[in-house]
Amino acid sequence: MAEPSRLIDDLDETLAGGSPEARAHLLRRITDLYLDGAVHYADDQIAVFDDVLGRLATDIEETARRELARRLAAAPVPPPRLARTLALDETPAVAAPLLIHAEGLDDADLVACARTRSQAHLLAITKRAVVPTPVTDVLVERGSDLVVRSVADNAGSRFSDAGFDTLVRRADGDDVLATRVGLRPDLPRRHFIRLLAKASEAVRGRLQEGRGGTSGDDIRGIVAQIAEAIAARTAAESKDYTAAIAAAAELDRTGRLGDAEIGAFATAGRFEHTAAALARLADLPLVTVERILLQRRSESLLFLARAVGLGWPTTRAVLEMRLGPGGMGDQALAVARSSFDRIRRQTAEQVLAFQRARHDSA
Repeated sequence: MAEPSRLIDDLDETLAGGSPEARAHLLRRITDLYLDGAVHYADDQIAVFDDVLGRLATDIEETARRELARRLAAAPVPPPRLARTLALDETPAVAAPLLIHAEGLDDADLVACARTRSQAHLLAITKRAVVPTPVTDVLVERGSDLVVRSVADNAGSRFSDAGFDTLVRRADGDDVLATRVGLRPDLPRRHFIRLLAKASEAVRGRLQEGRGGTSGDDIRGIVAQIAEAIAARTAAESKDYTAAIAAAAELDRTGRLGDAEIGAFATAGRFEHTAAALARLADLPLVTVERILLQRRSESLLFLARAVGLGWPTTRAVLEMRLGPGGMGDQALAVARSSFDRIRRQTAEQVLAFQRARHDSA
């Protein structure tokens, strides 16, 4: 290691106009010096290193940033400003080590990253020892399925009531997520009951085996109550579906099953007729289409509508029918319209073909 006076001279020369290679070399040397004594530095000394390293790290190559982030992430006390800069780096490989390990990042830093950066950044945040509530609120709304599964699986994640509500909603149709959420000991009972109401038999079995806070008898009792409610609803609606299926078959036989007829059913609020017509047009089981219509998230419905050739006015009528009058605000409808316009017909048809194939194989 060079003498401190020589290091200072090198710093002055490099900052004054040294090459990127010289800057990176000096950055490694000063990082070595910091890491050798990081535990024992006073706050004012850490601030000096923070300033010097931050100036040297400006405009360095990605490889050098990755090395710097990896080394500082292992430090007991990384320089705070530089750690924040690297954690918010647009390159996931640079940001990830600090997003996972740097304890000095505050909630505002993590929320800013979760709101603006890539899914790879969000996945790194889910690996932290503790993920605070303001951060999980963003992760469960903006994160991909992989991100949401990971944050639900982390015992150090802290969720608000709204966060749990979103987790349960997103677990609909996702057995992996439903199991991870259902096994969390901090899941409030009312959310647990909602989760069970939508869970598959396989998920219910896993929860009965693995949830220590709720006995098997308790789960079976909850499931029995839910089953009774579902059976009552099914009995009340079976006659309506019989008529709806017959109406869809007749429209199909006479060549009149299409956008206009589905739009008329949806505008009139005729849920069963809309579901039966879509199922017939898409060649999907009625239960599959019903599940798509009942999902709060609209992505699957938008793909289905695009695949069977519905226009936006009819698709909008179906969206509004699902949630009742005023169920979707203007902003939500605008977002849905933008998503609908971006979906290519060919892509939507491929998704529909996959759904058919999955049903056939099952």
